[in-house]
Amino acid sequence: MTQRTIAQALKHWREVRGISQRDLADKSGVGYASIARIETGRQDPTVSLFSRLAEALEISLADLVTEAKASRPARKRARGK
Repeated sequence: MTQRTIAQALKHWREVRGISQRDLADKSGVGYASIARIETGRQDPTVSLFSRLAEALEISLADLVTEAKASRPARKRARGK
């Protein structure tokens, strides 16, 4: 999973919930600057941090990961023999 897809998934769910980065920071205990860096792809979240953000968004970690995978473009299959 790339930073960009993680960033897109986090931002998507935050916007679906209608909360700001600061509100998410308050709910999750994660610093506002960290959330901003994650959403812009400048920071890779740890699994622990990712889990805290998912909990604050009231979604499962699986929901957040699934959204990240869904936003990643599909790879083209190489033509083989």
